[in-house]
Amino acid sequence: MEYANKSVRMMRRQAGIAFDAFCITERPDELDRDIQPIAPKIKVAGWWNKLLTFDKDMPKGWIVVMDVDLLIVNSLKDILQYAFQNTRQMAAYSDAIHWRNCKLSSSLMIFRSGDLHHIYERFKFEMPTNETYHGAGDQGWMAQHLTDILYLDEVFPNFKQSLKVDLARAVNGNTFEIQSVLGSQVRIVDFHGRPKPHECLSVPFVRDNWR
Repeated sequence: MEYANKSVRMMRRQAGIAFDAFCITERPDELDRDIQPIAPKIKVAGWWNKLLTFDKDMPKGWIVVMDVDLLIVNSLKDILQYAFQNTRQMAAYSDAIHWRNCKLSSSLMIFRSGDLHHIYERFKFEMPTNETYHGAGDQGWMAQHLTDILYLDEVFPNFKQSLKVDLARAVNGNTFEIQSVLGSQVRIVDFHGRPKPHECLSVPFVRDNWR
Protein backbone atom coordinates (compact mmCIF):
# COMPACT_ATOMS: atom_id res chain seq x y z
CA MET A 1 0.00 0.00 0.00
CA GLU A 2 3.01 2.27 0.49
CA TYR A 3 3.62 1.84 -3.23
CA ALA A 4 0.05 2.78 -4.14
CA ASN A 5 0.21 5.94 -2.04
CA LYS A 6 3.57 7.02 -3.42
CA SER A 7 2.44 6.31 -6.98
CA VAL A 8 -0.42 8.79 -6.60
CA ARG A 9 1.84 11.35 -4.92
CA MET A 10 4.26 11.17 -7.85
CA MET A 11 1.38 11.63 -10.29
CA ARG A 12 0.14 14.64 -8.31
CA ARG A 13 3.55 16.24 -8.79
CA GLN A 14 4.10 15.30 -12.42
CA ALA A 15 0.74 14.90 -14.23
CA GLY A 16 0.33 18.63 -14.85
CA ILE A 17 -3.45 18.19 -14.95
CA ALA A 18 -6.10 17.66 -12.28
CA PHE A 19 -7.31 14.10 -11.75
CA ASP A 20 -9.17 11.87 -9.32
CA ALA A 21 -7.16 8.97 -7.90
CA PHE A 22 -8.53 5.46 -7.38
CA CYS A 23 -7.11 2.17 -6.20
CA ILE A 24 -8.68 -1.26 -6.62
CA THR A 25 -8.01 -2.81 -3.25
CA GLU A 26 -9.38 -4.80 -0.34
CA ARG A 27 -7.34 -2.65 2.07
CA PRO A 28 -8.94 0.81 1.77
CA ASP A 29 -7.95 1.92 5.27
CA GLU A 30 -4.30 2.01 4.24
CA LEU A 31 -4.78 4.52 1.40
CA ASP A 32 -4.02 8.23 1.57
CA ARG A 33 -7.17 10.30 2.09
CA ASP A 34 -7.19 11.64 -1.48
CA ILE A 35 -7.33 8.15 -3.02
CA GLN A 36 -10.76 6.60 -3.50
CA PRO A 37 -10.89 2.81 -3.01
CA ILE A 38 -12.69 0.52 -5.41
CA ALA A 39 -13.57 -2.93 -4.12
CA PRO A 40 -12.77 -5.67 -6.66
CA LYS A 41 -15.87 -7.31 -8.16
CA ILE A 42 -14.13 -10.61 -8.80
CA LYS A 43 -11.17 -12.18 -7.07
CA VAL A 44 -8.10 -12.64 -9.24
CA ALA A 45 -4.38 -12.81 -8.50
CA GLY A 46 -1.48 -10.51 -9.26
CA TRP A 47 -1.33 -8.68 -12.54
CA TRP A 48 -4.69 -10.08 -13.69
CA ASN A 49 -6.29 -7.40 -11.50
CA LYS A 50 -5.49 -4.88 -14.25
CA LEU A 51 -8.24 -6.41 -16.38
CA LEU A 52 -10.77 -5.17 -13.81
CA THR A 53 -10.11 -1.60 -14.99
CA PHE A 54 -11.90 -2.40 -18.27
CA ASP A 55 -15.23 -2.81 -16.48
CA LYS A 56 -17.82 -0.28 -17.69
CA ASP A 57 -18.55 0.60 -14.06
CA MET A 58 -15.12 2.13 -13.52
CA PRO A 59 -15.05 5.94 -12.99
CA LYS A 60 -16.07 7.86 -16.11
CA GLY A 61 -13.73 9.70 -18.44
CA TRP A 62 -10.12 8.98 -19.34
CA ILE A 63 -8.50 6.24 -17.28
CA VAL A 64 -4.75 6.07 -16.75
CA VAL A 65 -3.72 2.72 -15.28
CA MET A 66 -0.20 2.57 -13.86
CA ASP A 67 1.77 -0.15 -12.14
CA VAL A 68 2.56 1.00 -8.63
CA ASP A 69 6.28 0.27 -9.11
CA LEU A 70 6.70 2.88 -11.87
CA LEU A 71 8.96 5.75 -10.82
CA ILE A 72 7.77 9.09 -12.22
CA VAL A 73 10.69 11.51 -12.49
CA ASN A 74 9.52 14.29 -14.81
CA SER A 75 6.35 15.93 -16.15
CA LEU A 76 3.91 13.71 -18.04
CA LYS A 77 1.60 16.55 -19.08
CA ASP A 78 2.45 16.63 -22.79
CA ILE A 79 2.41 12.83 -23.03
CA LEU A 80 -0.99 12.56 -21.36
CA GLN A 81 -2.43 15.35 -23.50
CA TYR A 82 -1.14 13.67 -26.65
CA ALA A 83 -2.69 10.37 -25.56
CA PHE A 84 -6.06 11.99 -24.81
CA GLN A 85 -6.09 13.63 -28.25
CA ASN A 86 -4.91 10.67 -30.32
CA THR A 87 -5.96 7.42 -28.63
CA ARG A 88 -8.60 5.47 -30.50
CA GLN A 89 -8.58 2.30 -28.38
CA MET A 90 -5.60 2.25 -26.00
CA ALA A 91 -2.33 4.12 -25.50
CA ALA A 92 0.58 2.33 -23.87
CA TYR A 93 4.30 1.79 -24.38
CA SER A 94 6.34 -1.12 -25.67
CA ASP A 95 7.54 -3.89 -23.38
CA ALA A 96 11.27 -3.51 -22.77
CA ILE A 97 12.11 -7.01 -24.00
CA HIS A 98 8.92 -7.95 -25.93
CA TRP A 99 8.48 -10.74 -23.40
CA ARG A 100 7.23 -13.91 -25.09
CA ASN A 101 6.86 -11.97 -28.34
CA CYS A 102 4.38 -9.49 -26.85
CA LYS A 103 5.00 -5.84 -27.75
CA LEU A 104 2.43 -4.42 -25.33
CA SER A 105 3.44 -3.44 -21.79
CA SER A 106 0.51 -3.18 -19.39
CA SER A 107 2.55 -1.06 -16.97
CA LEU A 108 0.88 2.08 -18.35
CA MET A 109 -2.47 1.99 -20.12
CA ILE A 110 -4.65 4.90 -21.19
CA PHE A 111 -8.20 4.46 -22.49
CA ARG A 112 -11.73 5.82 -22.14
CA SER A 113 -13.84 4.30 -19.41
CA GLY A 114 -16.15 1.62 -20.77
CA ASP A 115 -14.55 1.40 -24.22
CA LEU A 116 -12.91 -1.95 -23.44
CA HIS A 117 -15.75 -3.50 -21.48
CA HIS A 118 -15.96 -6.30 -24.06
CA ILE A 119 -12.47 -7.40 -22.96
CA TYR A 120 -13.59 -7.41 -19.33
CA GLU A 121 -16.56 -9.61 -20.23
CA ARG A 122 -14.28 -11.97 -22.16
CA PHE A 123 -11.93 -12.05 -19.19
CA LYS A 124 -14.75 -13.01 -16.83
CA PHE A 125 -15.74 -15.82 -19.23
CA GLU A 126 -12.22 -17.24 -19.61
CA MET A 127 -10.73 -16.28 -16.21
CA PRO A 128 -7.14 -16.90 -17.34
CA THR A 129 -4.44 -17.46 -14.71
CA ASN A 130 -0.69 -17.92 -14.80
CA GLU A 131 -1.34 -21.65 -14.77
CA THR A 132 -3.91 -21.76 -17.58
CA TYR A 133 -2.53 -19.03 -19.87
CA HIS A 134 1.06 -19.58 -20.95
CA GLY A 135 1.60 -16.42 -22.96
CA ALA A 136 3.01 -13.12 -21.71
CA GLY A 137 0.72 -12.84 -18.69
CA ASP A 138 -2.02 -10.23 -18.56
CA GLN A 139 -0.49 -8.11 -21.30
CA GLY A 140 -0.20 -11.05 -23.67
CA TRP A 141 -3.78 -12.07 -23.05
CA MET A 142 -5.23 -8.57 -23.49
CA ALA A 143 -3.08 -7.77 -26.54
CA GLN A 144 -4.83 -10.45 -28.57
CA HIS A 145 -8.13 -8.64 -27.95
CA LEU A 146 -6.86 -5.17 -28.95
CA THR A 147 -6.73 -3.92 -32.53
CA ASP A 148 -5.50 -0.32 -32.22
CA ILE A 149 -2.73 0.46 -29.72
CA LEU A 150 -0.99 3.84 -29.75
CA TYR A 151 2.60 3.18 -28.63
CA LEU A 152 3.68 6.38 -26.92
CA ASP A 153 7.39 5.51 -26.99
CA GLU A 154 7.22 5.74 -30.79
CA VAL A 155 6.16 9.38 -30.40
CA PHE A 156 8.22 10.25 -27.30
CA PRO A 157 11.46 8.25 -27.62
CA ASN A 158 13.14 7.36 -24.32
CA PHE A 159 10.37 8.84 -22.16
CA LYS A 160 10.20 5.42 -20.47
CA GLN A 161 13.32 3.56 -19.42
CA SER A 162 13.56 0.05 -18.04
CA LEU A 163 15.71 -0.03 -14.93
CA LYS A 164 17.21 -3.41 -15.72
CA VAL A 165 17.45 -3.11 -19.50
CA ASP A 166 18.36 0.57 -20.00
CA LEU A 167 19.82 1.87 -16.73
CA ALA A 168 21.54 -1.01 -14.96
CA ARG A 169 24.23 -3.60 -15.43
CA ALA A 170 24.06 -6.97 -13.71
CA VAL A 171 26.94 -7.66 -11.37
CA ASN A 172 27.29 -11.05 -9.67
CA GLY A 173 23.89 -12.51 -10.49
CA ASN A 174 21.02 -10.52 -8.97
CA THR A 175 23.10 -7.49 -7.95
CA PHE A 176 22.80 -4.48 -10.26
CA GLU A 177 25.01 -1.47 -10.83
CA ILE A 178 22.62 1.39 -11.63
CA GLN A 179 23.63 4.61 -13.36
CA SER A 180 23.10 7.62 -11.12
CA VAL A 181 22.02 10.21 -13.72
CA LEU A 182 19.05 10.04 -16.08
CA GLY A 183 18.79 11.52 -19.56
CA SER A 184 16.70 14.66 -19.93
CA GLN A 185 14.00 12.85 -21.95
CA VAL A 186 13.24 10.28 -19.27
CA ARG A 187 9.88 10.69 -17.52
CA ILE A 188 9.23 7.17 -16.18
CA VAL A 189 11.52 4.43 -14.92
CA ASP A 190 9.93 0.97 -15.09
CA PHE A 191 10.95 -1.30 -12.21
CA HIS A 192 9.54 -4.51 -13.74
CA GLY A 193 10.85 -7.50 -11.83
CA ARG A 194 13.54 -6.90 -9.23
CA PRO A 195 14.98 -4.77 -7.77
CA LYS A 196 12.13 -2.49 -6.63
CA PRO A 197 12.35 1.22 -5.70
CA HIS A 198 12.58 0.59 -1.94
CA GLU A 199 15.67 -1.51 -2.63
CA CYS A 200 17.38 1.26 -4.62
CA LEU A 201 17.20 4.28 -2.33
CA SER A 202 20.95 4.82 -2.55
CA VAL A 203 20.43 5.83 -6.21
CA PRO A 204 19.81 9.62 -6.33
CA PHE A 205 16.98 9.66 -8.89
CA VAL A 206 15.12 6.98 -6.94
CA ARG A 207 15.59 8.63 -3.56
CA ASP A 208 14.54 12.04 -4.88
CA ASN A 209 11.35 10.87 -6.57
CA TRP A 210 10.00 7.81 -4.72
CA ARG A 211 8.14 9.73 -2.03
